[in-house]
Amino acid sequence: MRSLCALSSPLHRCGIWGWCLALAALFGCAVPVSPAANFTPTLSPRLALAFAYFQNGQYRVALDESRKVLETQPNEPQALGLQGLIYARLNEPALAERSFLRAEQVAAQDADLAHNHGLFLCEQNQFPASFERFGRAVQQPLYAGKSKTFWVWGVCAQKSGDEAAAQSLWVQSLALKSSAEAALALAQSYQQQMRSVRANEVLNTINSTPAATPETLWLGIQWARKNADEVALKRYAVQLQKRFPTSSQWDAFQREAYDD
Repeated sequence: MRSLCALSSPLHRCGIWGWCLALAALFGCAVPVSPAANFTPTLSPRLALAFAYFQNGQYRVALDESRKVLETQPNEPQALGLQGLIYARLNEPALAERSFLRAEQVAAQDADLAHNHGLFLCEQNQFPASFERFGRAVQQPLYAGKSKTFWVWGVCAQKSGDEAAAQSLWVQSLALKSSAEAALALAQSYQQQMRSVRANEVLNTINSTPAATPETLWLGIQWARKNADEVALKRYAVQLQKRFPTSSQWDAFQREAYDD
């Protein structure tokens, strides 16, 4: 897994910051869903509008709206953090970094901001600085997004070439919360190291929870078929049909297109 691909979902009260970032094709994804920015949910109407424009890909409009917020609230950390994300999307890394640093000056302990800055720094291959921000985020006792930050941190560690650290971080992510993304990353990492037993253990665990996805079940089917494990193959196929009957993976299974 070497990519942070685009990810978005509707704005909602429990995590606008969770799914706004759309910095696509930065590392080259090996998993279907990618690390994303974190945002806090309490926003002024104008700032919420700026986020909505950002989520919709209207970056220049979002930038204008965030500037209007900063005209009256020059030290608003969420507006500054949003500007950092916008400038990153507009391929203006110097301006993005300046915005993130300004935001940190007024909200140094903001875990969401630290996560987002860490993600940006990782994309810039500034790994030590990136890891410092991720570490700062997960050290905040009330931070609810620790599992996702550990997952993203693992992606970044893998990108830096430290596979052992990446695996350790994904294990920590899964210890906090069942996550298809972290499980896929960890299972595939073990598999690439020819540690098939560990890889299957991770995949079996995630596929026995509600966090299983069409992607985790399909990978389970592919590996079971490769290992001639008919029992596991049938078990995953039944789950796939029951839970995701309209998925492309179920369609591929019916067509016996196991290499899709």
